[in-house]
Amino acid sequence: MIYVILSEPELVEPVLSSSTYINKGYFEYSFFRPWLNEGLLLSSGKKWHVRRKLLTPSFHFKILETSQESMCRNAEAFVLSLLATAGKPTEIQEIVHSLALKIICETAMGVELNVKDKQQNEFISATRTVIDGIVYRYLHLWLFPEFIYRLTESGKMFFKAIDVLHSFAEQVIKKKKELFQSEKLESENNNTSRKIQRKAFLDTLLELDYSNPGLFTEVDIREEVDTFMFAGYDTVSAALTFALFLLANHPDVQDKAYIEIFGDNKKVPTTHDLQKMIYLEMIIKETLRLYPSAPVYSRLLTDDLKIDENTIIPAGQSVGILTYYIHRSKKHWINPKEFIPERFAPGVKRHPFSYIPFSAGPRNCIGQKFAMIELKTVLSSVVRYCRLEPVTTSIIPDGSIILKSAEPVIVKVFPRNKSQDYFFLIRIVNFYMLKVYCCKVLQK
Repeated sequence: MIYVILSEPELVEPVLSSSTYINKGYFEYSFFRPWLNEGLLLSSGKKWHVRRKLLTPSFHFKILETSQESMCRNAEAFVLSLLATAGKPTEIQEIVHSLALKIICETAMGVELNVKDKQQNEFISATRTVIDGIVYRYLHLWLFPEFIYRLTESGKMFFKAIDVLHSFAEQVIKKKKELFQSEKLESENNNTSRKIQRKAFLDTLLELDYSNPGLFTEVDIREEVDTFMFAGYDTVSAALTFALFLLANHPDVQDKAYIEIFGDNKKVPTTHDLQKMIYLEMIIKETLRLYPSAPVYSRLLTDDLKIDENTIIPAGQSVGILTYYIHRSKKHWINPKEFIPERFAPGVKRHPFSYIPFSAGPRNCIGQKFAMIELKTVLSSVVRYCRLEPVTTSIIPDGSIILKSAEPVIVKVFPRNKSQDYFFLIRIVNFYMLKVYCCKVLQK
């Protein structure tokens, strides 16, 4: 197999802007298939077109607004856990992973799992094992045949982790089905055609399955849940970790974000509030420029690709797109290794394919608006209540499937000021007291 690597915006534009070159590189993604099967990330042709069209409405902005309460609640709990460290050096990856997992379950899946720490840790650990296993297999030619890989210790760990992830997804689907069927039964008993109020991603799948018997199998539903659990959890975790690292190391940027966000305002942010956080959005975009969650991906060319007048890549080739290097192109970015949020100030022009953290064109990330709302919600809560100071002052990128730091990211967290910290703690305590009281009432 011959690979053509593209690392400049002008070169990737003919690929990503086309509706022809939408097939993912088969070999490069083949090791994902035991986990994600033919979900939206890996599928192609008619199946991809149909699924994309069916699932896109579940990420409409109006529907995403219904996730805001859950995101805010989990963001506040996350801030509380940061403040509980009392300024001690803290590795943030694990608590960030836990936060992102809870948010994706409650919002896109529409299920509050009440997941115990053990189950959370098993899911997080299994995800890491699977991704590490995929990378390890890429680097060892003799492990490419699956029957050989299954006999190795690495292969046994990999497929055991796959079972954990599939089991977790099946648990999510089971709980959501119970809620879905309960609402449907109530609607039928009341002789109404009331639609489900909260159109979560999984709601959409189950509604389609209910309205069109035979459209989805159990495996079809699970492969989409597996895909969106991975894409909506691991990528956001990485982006949040890098954003917190950069904020800690740039106190001037952190202070500007604080001034923009709320000042002395105590209200929980709405989606309208988030839209006004222009500088925070600039911070997030610059974070994703420096550290794109998907540093590389590929396309399998089904037709000849004309790059320019003198260059044609023949059909059958795999084309690698190096997002990490596109975002650091000296031709398109001044001082590309520096963290400068002002690059993304409104009105600043750039090549449309010089910044592609969510890919681009017809096969761009379906959940990019969801990711931006989540990142804004969490980071605005952190900046509002916390002052971050660095322990880790430099990052060695680990260019795995998802871009991460090769070393732990460690920061110190202090309250912005005592009055805000006191107000925040009172709100959290009151919230959980109310939740416990409601649970007791419902049990009676």
